[in-house]
Amino acid sequence: MPKNNNAHSSLGTLEEEIMQIVWKEPIASVRLVFEKIKKKREIAYTTVMTIMSRLHAKGILRREQKDGGAYVYAPAQSKEKFLEQISERVIKNLIKNCGEIAVARFIDIVEAGNFKKSASWQKRLKKIK
Repeated sequence: MPKNNNAHSSLGTLEEEIMQIVWKEPIASVRLVFEKIKKKREIAYTTVMTIMSRLHAKGILRREQKDGGAYVYAPAQSKEKFLEQISERVIKNLIKNCGEIAVARFIDIVEAGNFKKSASWQKRLKKIK
């Protein structure tokens, strides 16, 4: 499955698309997600069903069986919490594999960046230095 180059790098493209829908819906059926994706591109219902089942198996989605046997899904955690955990995993792996180079480059990017919270981050980094 191809990976994206964004913050959701642990999700495949279709997984991320599904999660973006589920994070906006309090309860999402496969049918609801399928109908939303189908408006943008051609996709099989069974593909959406399979990916949602995999997201459940990974612990990213919770599911409950309703009367009639159909499952409804909800996110296991908020989008913010999910991104926090993914970011932590990515950063730890980067530091483990690249060490001081990764940390130094990260600091350089924050200092040079035009981020909304850049000033706050820079103050926190200066405390570390």
